[in-house]
Amino acid sequence: MASSHRRVRLLFGAAALAASLTTSLAACSSTSSSDGTTVTTTAGTGTGTSPATLPVDPAAALAQGVTTLDAGYHFTATVTVNGATQLMADGDRNGANSQLAITSAGATVDYVITADGSWAKPADGEWQVLEVAPATSDPIDALRAPAAIEISPTTDGTLRLKVTVTAVSLAIQADGNVDVLVTLQGGVITVISYDATVQGGTANVSTAISAITDTTPITAPAV
Repeated sequence: MASSHRRVRLLFGAAALAASLTTSLAACSSTSSSDGTTVTTTAGTGTGTSPATLPVDPAAALAQGVTTLDAGYHFTATVTVNGATQLMADGDRNGANSQLAITSAGATVDYVITADGSWAKPADGEWQVLEVAPATSDPIDALRAPAAIEISPTTDGTLRLKVTVTAVSLAIQADGNVDVLVTLQGGVITVISYDATVQGGTANVSTAISAITDTTPITAPAV
């Protein structure tokens, strides 16, 4: 089960959620929010259209987006290393508990993770209790205490943020910070992304987030 532990750790720890990195954000002005977070805005440059109106408080927009996920959400993630797909995950987070299927190297393993423990079930196998609990650092939690936020206004109704958080808040065993890209639509987070250096390569994790459709409480499987 050692490989199973590593897959869970990759998803919920050092590599968690990401989308494609687009153009860098050029700072136009900078202010500090009331909580000490640095907030940078970027001027719009649309041709023939007016740039989108910036939120009064981008830190508040991020906080609201994170809060909307507290009850639960569905996620679909793709992890690539040096451009090659290494892992795909699909599942639900309902409150503090999660259930998901992770596919890697042609094999799929189902997982259930609750406050009481973690379980894994290989394809055509039985549920087994994981003796070593997977890393439970949730990248979304890291967004609750950002060190800095850059905002890029758009004209398509989306809000794109580059949120700087500490590496350790993402369970990455390294000093310094990591830039997490967050896309919001109508105040709701739809994509969260970042890159991480792993074993000499670059891991990119892209996760689309949507509303949870099955709100049945996630509980421990029968073993």
